[in-house]
Amino acid sequence: MPFVLTSFRVTNFRSIVDSGELSINEYMCLVGTNESGKTNLLVALQKLNPADGAPIDPLADYPRKHYATYETDAAKEPFIRATFALDASTRAQLSSLVGAGYPTELLATVEVARYYTGLRDVNFPASCLEQYPNKYIHTLLGAFWETYLASDLIARDKEENTQDLREFIDRLIALLPESGSLGEYDVYNLVAQIDEFITVKYSRRQPFRVFVDEQLKTPLENIARLLANKRIVLSAEQQRLFLEQLPRFIYYSEYSNLDAEIYLPHVIQNSNRQDLGFREQAKVRTLNVLFDFVRLKPEEMLELGSEVRHTKILTRDSYGRIESTEIETAPENSVDQERENKKKREIILQTASAQLTKAFQDWWRQGNYRFRFQADGNHFRIWVSDDKRPEEIELDGRSKGLQWFFSFFLTFRAEQANSHANCILLLDEPGLSLHPIAQQDLLNFLHSLSRTNQLIYTTHSPFMIGSQALGNLNMIQVGPDGNSVVSAVYQASPSDANASFYPIRAALNLRVSDQLLTGRSLVLVNAVSSQIYLQLVQSYLLRTGQHPPIKDLLFVPTASLADIEPSTRVLFQQAGAMPYVLLDGTAKECTVAKSLQQTGYKESPGRVITLGDSQVMEDLFPANELARQFSRMYRGLKTDDFDYILQPDQPIMGQIASFAEANDYLLDQDWRLTLAQRTAKVFDTMATRLQPETVQQWVALFKKLG
Repeated sequence: MPFVLTSFRVTNFRSIVDSGELSINEYMCLVGTNESGKTNLLVALQKLNPADGAPIDPLADYPRKHYATYETDAAKEPFIRATFALDASTRAQLSSLVGAGYPTELLATVEVARYYTGLRDVNFPASCLEQYPNKYIHTLLGAFWETYLASDLIARDKEENTQDLREFIDRLIALLPESGSLGEYDVYNLVAQIDEFITVKYSRRQPFRVFVDEQLKTPLENIARLLANKRIVLSAEQQRLFLEQLPRFIYYSEYSNLDAEIYLPHVIQNSNRQDLGFREQAKVRTLNVLFDFVRLKPEEMLELGSEVRHTKILTRDSYGRIESTEIETAPENSVDQERENKKKREIILQTASAQLTKAFQDWWRQGNYRFRFQADGNHFRIWVSDDKRPEEIELDGRSKGLQWFFSFFLTFRAEQANSHANCILLLDEPGLSLHPIAQQDLLNFLHSLSRTNQLIYTTHSPFMIGSQALGNLNMIQVGPDGNSVVSAVYQASPSDANASFYPIRAALNLRVSDQLLTGRSLVLVNAVSSQIYLQLVQSYLLRTGQHPPIKDLLFVPTASLADIEPSTRVLFQQAGAMPYVLLDGTAKECTVAKSLQQTGYKESPGRVITLGDSQVMEDLFPANELARQFSRMYRGLKTDDFDYILQPDQPIMGQIASFAEANDYLLDQDWRLTLAQRTAKVFDTMATRLQPETVQQWVALFKKLG
């Protein structure tokens, strides 16, 4: 790509006071809640160089809370700055545009800014020099000598003049150590030395003097001006020519989606209006793209479809009463012309329909869609069909996802056709109405698109985030002062950022769950605390070499007993086999186990396992160890320590419930989870005191899971 956007910064635009410098690779994903400012960030960047000519509207775009200072402050700072890296070919073209003398290294990056007044500023950061490196002067002098040798001037010069010129250039290079640099005055002094040499040696050689002016003096004077201005300054014409090459920004949102039936007179009317709102403007832009693709303007479509009018002639008597009515038929040539016009329109629409269908199928793999354009009087319609639904249906009768992609496809294709191949795409919540699988397909498509067109998109869907390139993510949230805050440092303000971060966390969870479920033997349990206990047992058996030779087990907790049965169906779909189910031995859980064995597990009842009679997961562990951890949870209250009154030969959970009731306090809702977590923290120490019968009980249970 000739221009590659590397970073941008938005200041004082709508809800954004200062976005900070945001880096971008091939693409960037902005994640945030509704009303967090995602759209504002895209619109500000779009208005740097909008493909659709979107105007700057200070009343809508300048921060409302600071609008009173607009007249005094708006022209001081740009609302958008963007930095681009230029490829070698573009740098070479730019070097010839801005004038000789500048090495292409100084043109490697360019910063373009825009103000609320509409003015743009172009700056080359590498050219902001206090001193000009001698190595670049050496390059300039060497290039001058090579150009001289390749010119016809050398044939006119005496050998001694050529030798004098060579010695003069060598002297200049020797006076300029490569590691040194020159200031503005030093460069002008160098120009004076060249003038003096030419005056003495070539006073009568006008062609040679012109050659030196063009190839050496002018570039050096450009360098002196650079040092005086502390930057390369473009003339108005140079800036205009440069900005013509700058990538255009295409902003697209769901507001741009096309309707299935379009009333042509309204399209013509709205195309000429200047007072349309944001949504209406977006719709008009997409409609213009549609009719450009069809290669018929709405006016032409109406004209080609107009009916030949017949003339009604009324004869009245002397009192004004109608005596007779006669219809004068239109001339035959008019009827023929009407028929020809309608046929022409139909052929144009058929051709456009076929072209669109083929191009769309090359882009979108979700289905083999066919499109047909139809014009009927004042109406223009878009019909859609596919292999599974061969009957034609209006576009807005199909999914919102198809409508979005169809409209986006038209817009992007039009920009490419308009020689904006280097355009940058700004997509506001793309594919929001697509199915998750279709969203992932769209994400893959956008990633492939970013190889030729950089793109920035916003979302709050975990399926549109992906987890392979988290470095391209930025989170946007509403700060405590109501301004939008953009950051890639997710832990900066966890309380404010939690809602915005949630889709990122969900995307990570999706990736982790996919990886965890692959190649594992799944075991459903009824609570997170059960999951913790069983993971501790598994790790101990693996560490001590007593684990039965079975596949790696993954314990999956459910939220409640009611979720066990539907979870088995979900995990079957994911893993391709019914998971094990391991439940407590209470009456309620035994009832659930029996129901599973009579329904979904009728062919494999052994995969549903319960603990012993009335036994719970906590009973798998030494009661005194759990009692010690429980006592620490409630130490400080006015009670006896539970571990002192524990009866080791009785089930521990019943004793805990009786202990809490006797001391008149309620157990926390998640107390079993807290107990399991505390046990996990001290398990390594606990493991050194385990009795053989406890370990044997664990081994027997895990053999059942084989």
